[in-house]
Amino acid sequence: MSMTESFVSIRNLYKIFGNNASAMVSYAKAGMHKKDMLQTHGHVLGLRDINVEIKKGEITVIMGLSGSGKSTLIRHLNRLVDPTAGEIIVNGTDIMKLDRARLQQLRRTQMSMVFQKFALLPHETVLRNAGMPCSVRGDGRAKTDETARKWLSRVGLAGSEALYPHQLSGGMQQRVGLARALTSNSELMLMDEAYSALDPLIRSSMQDLLL
Repeated sequence: MSMTESFVSIRNLYKIFGNNASAMVSYAKAGMHKKDMLQTHGHVLGLRDINVEIKKGEITVIMGLSGSGKSTLIRHLNRLVDPTAGEIIVNGTDIMKLDRARLQQLRRTQMSMVFQKFALLPHETVLRNAGMPCSVRGDGRAKTDETARKWLSRVGLAGSEALYPHQLSGGMQQRVGLARALTSNSELMLMDEAYSALDPLIRSSMQDLLL
């Protein structure tokens, strides 16, 4: 793949929540307002005709008001949410055509995600949480721990490896999530308000680290 080709393509994407969502697509395409769809048909219009092209090496920022569908859109890229209509192409693969095993492989090898609510495993240590991408890929314990320790140190959490998530502040938990994403060394990093729990100074440092 050349640098000029898209690594991610989102084409004509619609997401409607409800029991008969597919039947609502025609109304959405005709321009029905979100409020009218809810009042008339009892369905929620989440996304309407989204088209995005992302090339390798680019940082794409999704901006919008609360409830505008930012998280919903991001979660389509790893199919935590499936679209009602449209295409999602990642590195030349139509991810809607992947079965569960191939989708799991895609998530493990080409994607990482930093969640707004951290999504750490409460029963695992900070070290195990940070090393999760390596361990699920089948890396050995020593290599996994080495990689996890490196990134935990880079996010300012050296010395916290043996602690558990409940022993950390919200900002520290978010940095564990960032370390986990960096540990994966994936080509596509998805971030859902990944700095929201950090104070301004640490946020600036973490943004510099990401770059």
